[in-house]
Amino acid sequence: MPSCRLPLLRRPVAVLCALLLGWLLVCWGLVSGPADAWAAPVTDAARLTLTLPSEVEFVVGRTGDAYVIEAEGDPVPAIGVDRLPAGLRLVVHGDGTATISGTPTGPAGTATVEVLAQNGSGETRASLAVTIQQAPAFVAQPPLHFTVGELGSVLVRTAGFPAPSIGLDGDLPAGLSFVDNGDGTATIVGTPVDEAGSVPVTLTAVNVVADAAQTMTVRVLAETEVARSPAAGSPRTEPRWEI
Repeated sequence: MPSCRLPLLRRPVAVLCALLLGWLLVCWGLVSGPADAWAAPVTDAARLTLTLPSEVEFVVGRTGDAYVIEAEGDPVPAIGVDRLPAGLRLVVHGDGTATISGTPTGPAGTATVEVLAQNGSGETRASLAVTIQQAPAFVAQPPLHFTVGELGSVLVRTAGFPAPSIGLDGDLPAGLSFVDNGDGTATIVGTPVDEAGSVPVTLTAVNVVADAAQTMTVRVLAETEVARSPAAGSPRTEPRWEI
């Protein structure tokens, strides 16, 4: 009867449809591949990294520590730098590391060098600050005098990096004062009010490297002494004091 034959006719069609659908799905999977196959590839260059020291500090004339630079990548990157301060060198170890070492000759200061890591897949660069420090020292100055009742000043100069702070031990003649200018110089300024005479004082210069001291004599002259000096016939632009 028709009511009994209809289900029997539908079964082969349903099986055929299922097989066809499965075949289509298999073909689509072969063509499209897994979802992550369409993701953008991550190259070795993108994974190339540099690890630099947090600070690099040397002192003029002294052999310092060796500072390590590390580079990661596949294949192992080569490392290079440019513009190293005089006396420093880069040693490349061939295993993704290199060291900066040596004895700087100066000048003192902070230099920015570029570090390069490079392999067959790409390169990466980074900046590294290299600080060359220097112990403080006083710069020689000619003898200078102050004169009673006249305003005068003198600039005390030092060398060193970072710029040394300058201090004075001892008592200046009445009317004179000492000022640290904060830039590696100091000023003694004022108008002496007492009689002529000489006073010994000690200057000190200090930075993170070392400290230095210099003993000097501040001489206050009377007007009569200035008139008798060999330079009395020349115009005098400012009073002087003597070291």
